[in-house]
Amino acid sequence: MTDSNSSDVLNRVLARVNRSLLQYAVDCWPWSTATDTLAIETAEQKSIESMVQGQQESVARLADLIAQRGDVADFGNFPDNSEMHYVSLDYLLGKLIADEQDLVADVQSALAELGHDAEATALVSHVLAAETRNVARLRDLSQSLSAA
Repeated sequence: MTDSNSSDVLNRVLARVNRSLLQYAVDCWPWSTATDTLAIETAEQKSIESMVQGQQESVARLADLIAQRGDVADFGNFPDNSEMHYVSLDYLLGKLIADEQDLVADVQSALAELGHDAEATALVSHVLAAETRNVARLRDLSQSLSAA
């Protein structure tokens, strides 16, 4: 078993990724499109769902490492995002970008605390790279939506 500091840091990253606004956006679908009534998935929905799936894979890997070390995974709670219901996709994308940028900063901070734990550092570095890609993908999505 590793020290409790690594477990605390891993749990903090786990909860933050698991309860990101991106996860909330797919769990609750606070926005709708004209195609929703036709049960047709939009390109935006597919893109967001793909990012969420990547986050869920990161959550599973983090939880597995925590469990392998004999600790209990803390999946966290969603913050109150009720003000995000019935919003336009343009508005939601701005909030998603801001939350993902904050998530990247949180993961970078956590990574700095794990310098002594090679296994945890490798995993959190992988999470950081994925979240950084999410920021870029969300920006691209926002720009393409604005251009349309």
